[in-house]
Amino acid sequence: MRVLAIVIATLLLLQSLHMVECSQRDRGRRTSNPFPCKQLCDGDHQCGGPCPKCRGTFWTPKECAL
Repeated sequence: MRVLAIVIATLLLLQSLHMVECSQRDRGRRTSNPFPCKQLCDGDHQCGGPCPKCRGTFWTPKECAL
């Protein structure tokens, strides 16, 4: 039982560290639009500028990307 508690606590800690790392990485450039590639799309015709491609999978939402 003690081992299970340690494993669960470790997984929660790792998940929280991953979320902090992602939030630091995703801040983007310091502009009026810090997330130019976070626009959701259905096809390349909806994307433009610095992120011309519409990318995504069955498991992830489609977003404009480089």
